[in-house]
Amino acid sequence: MKDIVRVLQDIAETKGIVYHYGRQSVLNVFELLENTEQEGLDISKTYLLHEFTNRKTEINQMGTGIKGYTYEGKFFLVKHADFDQVYFNERGNESESKYTTNIEPLLTVFASIGNNLLCSDYSLLQWDNIDCSDALVQNMDGLLCSYRIKVNA
Repeated sequence: MKDIVRVLQDIAETKGIVYHYGRQSVLNVFELLENTEQEGLDISKTYLLHEFTNRKTEINQMGTGIKGYTYEGKFFLVKHADFDQVYFNERGNESESKYTTNIEPLLTVFASIGNNLLCSDYSLLQWDNIDCSDALVQNMDGLLCSYRIKVNA
């Protein structure tokens, strides 16, 4: 059985999403550090920035073995953003807003990742998200996602 870190990494990479795992402080500056050697940032990339996971072990009724695990955690599903771009329709140009260009398309990606998990041996006990805008050092828009996922050993 693969750990949830490898599972989410595999799903992200299959979908062409850049995956990073670590403490929030590390995730906050990873792309900035990666791009110090490059000319500018690639705003077309989507990132899954996965914070440390809490793993809870479930023991069988006899107390003789592990019957499964429940993973709890959160991740950012984001794209680079224009800090000056309006959030939704503040200047009457909804089609070029942060919500329309960055956040709304990621709702479909989030659902797709959930469907990938449901098509395997995982049960989604919680699969939620909230919009985020101008997040992290790199100024990213998208979703802050939280999960509780159960898998039987």
